[in-house]
Amino acid sequence: MTLPSSFTHYSLANRLGQVLELAVSHSQAFGREYVFVAALTQQASSLVAKNAEHFAFQLRELFTLDARRFEMVELRGDVTNPQFWRWRFEWVGNSPLSARCELIGSHSQHNQFLTLLNIQGGLQAASA
Repeated sequence: MTLPSSFTHYSLANRLGQVLELAVSHSQAFGREYVFVAALTQQASSLVAKNAEHFAFQLRELFTLDARRFEMVELRGDVTNPQFWRWRFEWVGNSPLSARCELIGSHSQHNQFLTLLNIQGGLQAASA
């Protein structure tokens, strides 16, 4: 997937302590702190799903975010049909637990996310 220029590559540790590269974009809107994440390579299963709690903890710390306002949204799919998956956690102190995700099915919320990522008419290649 070609990601928009709003994404930056970060090195994060997975659940096994291995360092992985993840594309990340942070936006503030609607009283929330949205952290969009995307795997840099196509995986047989979701890289984020396997490591959601670990990534959420590191990203919340990286951007110094309040857990009550933190929203992690995974970007999946191809350039013509992006899918957004919202990750929810039960926060105990600074630790995210019980990760679960849901596909964003609302057309208006999908469009809000596209706008936050500066994407018009679907994902477009970032200019080099």
